Amino acid sequence: MSAVTPEEDIFYTVGLLPSSGEDEWEVLEDQNKQVLRFCEEAGIKAKQYLPHYTTKEEWMNHFGSKWDTFLHKKAQFDPKMMLSPGQRIFTSV
Repeated sequence: MSAVTPEEDIFYTVGLLPSSGEDEWEVLEDQNKQVLRFCEEAGIKAKQYLPHYTTKEEWMNHFGSKWDTFLHKKAQFDPKMMLSPGQRIFTSV
């Protein structure tokens, strides 16, 4: 597992852990998207704990300035790119 920490010396973590019924998850998903959109528009740097990105560009944005380090570690510890294929960051060799 890889984690991203901010460049700042001080940062805060906020956890929103609502619960829903079986048919109510979409409301919570929409609320989460609203929070992330607000943060982006307000210039608040935010990272998701368990993101569901669908493009390499989204992952590059997630890792920010640490992307090159992440690439180096991936090449070092998973040269055949077999781990975590579902995240769609890398393609297999």
